[in-house]
Amino acid sequence: MNKTIKVYLACTGVGIINRGIETFARECFNGLHSTEGLQIELFKGAGDEKLDEHRLWNLPRNGKLAPFLGKFIRRNRYVVEQLSSFIPFVSHIKKGKPDIIFYSDSNLGFQLYWWRKQIGIPYQLLFSNGGPCNPPFTRTDYVQQVAPFYRELALKAGEPPSKHFLVPYGINVPDGDPLLNHEERQNIKQQLGLPSDRPIAISVGWISATHKRMDYVVDEVAALPEPRPYLVMLGYMDANSPPIIDLASQKLGKDGFTARSVPYEQVAKYYQAADIFVLGSLKEGFGRVYLEAMIHGLPCIVNDHPVMRYVLAEQGIFADLSKSGAMSQALADLLERSQSVDNRIERREFVRKNFSWQSLAPSYLQMFHDCLAHNINV
Repeated sequence: MNKTIKVYLACTGVGIINRGIETFARECFNGLHSTEGLQIELFKGAGDEKLDEHRLWNLPRNGKLAPFLGKFIRRNRYVVEQLSSFIPFVSHIKKGKPDIIFYSDSNLGFQLYWWRKQIGIPYQLLFSNGGPCNPPFTRTDYVQQVAPFYRELALKAGEPPSKHFLVPYGINVPDGDPLLNHEERQNIKQQLGLPSDRPIAISVGWISATHKRMDYVVDEVAALPEPRPYLVMLGYMDANSPPIIDLASQKLGKDGFTARSVPYEQVAKYYQAADIFVLGSLKEGFGRVYLEAMIHGLPCIVNDHPVMRYVLAEQGIFADLSKSGAMSQALADLLERSQSVDNRIERREFVRKNFSWQSLAPSYLQMFHDCLAHNINV
């Protein structure tokens, strides 16, 4: 493996929104940028131009034009954002001639597949299936499956094993232990406007009733007797969010919760202030938020699903969250037990061993080399 591989990592949402695939793209670039034998460049939708980071012109999904144009093509604003970045991206591809285009935005990938001959660069397309999408995967060359569950689904559907690589999402794990003394945590709570005299349960994800099921989380926390934990909900907020906030106001009281959308780099402070992580979703493509929570030593209450079992392993607290009362019972049981310092350290070390970029960089480099093992005639 002597050849230096040039990889273009494209994600239009970087700098625009902080979902799982955007934070993965940001950290993937940072984590692999200094890897020997790899030249990786990031193409993002917004933010400053830096070394090997390029801003693609686009119509951002949170702007005024994207939803307007989406009505004409009968697609959503996210698709408009991806399609609008295609021509600007092509100019970079023709100039830089990448070996591999690594992406999570499927609609951008479709265009790169359909127009590859006209573009004239024999790049390989590697789709990172963190969404996830279901088979067949006919409009890409290779697929990064981030959990065994989805690779197995693809193979059962008849997909060739050589097309699907099992390489999990990586994450940046800080040095040292996730330990703050009592005074430090109290200071952080004060900075964030959080109560200092109650346990804090945090849930990170889209603040809506769909997928992340924040309404379920509110109901389950509200089912606990006083003094119940203070609930922090962090994530993307849109037209689906006000009903969740109204529900929380009714059931928890205005002094019983916080719902905010904050920049990704500020989320760590909330994890440091929290005692427990909870997520109401019944399934996930991977669930990077579980790793984020464990990096800060938090116990995680999650649905019992093969993907969550893969990511959290023996560190998770699993319950059937499709049932009313399941999360509240798990919370009550956890609150009765004291959390040891050793447990918090063990959770961060679990993430470091299994999902840090230092641990996973060789697997990513091998995946890129395997993508180039077979040439495509374009």
